[in-house]
Amino acid sequence: MNSSKPSLVQLQVRHGAAAGHVLSADQLPLRLGRGRGCHLQLTEEGVWEQHGEIDVNADQQFILRRHPEAGVMINGEPAGEITPLGNGDEIELGSAKLQFWLGGVRQKNLAAREAAAWALLGAITLAEIILLLWLT
Repeated sequence: MNSSKPSLVQLQVRHGAAAGHVLSADQLPLRLGRGRGCHLQLTEEGVWEQHGEIDVNADQQFILRRHPEAGVMINGEPAGEITPLGNGDEIELGSAKLQFWLGGVRQKNLAAREAAAWALLGAITLAEIILLLWLT
């Protein structure tokens, strides 16, 4: 999943009332649940007020940190209290299903730098040709 807007992570709701919705986040932690303070509010059965959050650990890995009593499945397997996330992982919170993606990035426009480099190479080549003609 790619997006033209730069972001750290994206969550796509795959199953539930908000199916198809994509949340792009440029700041972490990203709180998930049915509560008012959650960045992604899910109203499906089995979703807690503060079900969990997506964050980055000390090793710069994206992780899902779940509420100690909340059930979470990642790719069909029960998640621990802190579970690393990979690109494309499916997260189940209650009856809601989400898909985790690394955020879309946009390459810098380097056309001006490239043009300047080619112009410099052209000037150096022209100077070498003039020098060779002058010396012969």
